[in-house]
Parts: sequence; structure tokens; C-alpha cells
Amino acid sequence: MTKPAKNPLFVDLMARLDLNEARAAAYFGVPVFTYRKWLSGERAPSASVMRLVEVMGMVEALAPGLHAALLPEPVPRGRPKAKGA
Repeated sequence: MTKPAKNPLFVDLMARLDLNEARAAAYFGVPVFTYRKWLSGERAPSASVMRLVEVMGMVEALAPGLHAALLPEPVPRGRPKAKGA
């Protein structure tokens, strides 16, 4: 059985907005597990998600400052630093 190809829509979105999987999932308000299934092509996003992609693309084009404010913050990696360190 062959592995499904990555969904080019989501690959492009991640590259264009400099998002990793966790930030992309947060951008759509879904668990990372769900986003990974969309990305891999294992599952297709609903029509409402596809419409959201279109609307957010328009916001990005027409009001980049507003769109930038809607992007999720980078997710910190690693363990949190101990207090007083």
C-alpha cells in the first residue's frame, strides 16, 4: 500500500505562513492529530474548513496586519526553565 501524498494546500499554507504542525493546527482550531490527517491526505477537511482557508487567504491578501495578529504564537519547545535559574 502506498503512502498518501501530502495535501499541497496545507503544505503551501505552512510554508507561506512559516507554521509548524502545532501552530497550523492552532490556526484552524483543531487538534494536531486532525491536522496531520489533513496534511497527509488520510482525511479530507470539511467544507467549512475549506471555506475558512479561502476567507483567511483573502484576509491575508487584503489586511496583512490583521492576519498577522490572528496567527498563533510560536509554541515553546523543551522543558520550561526552573524558577530562579
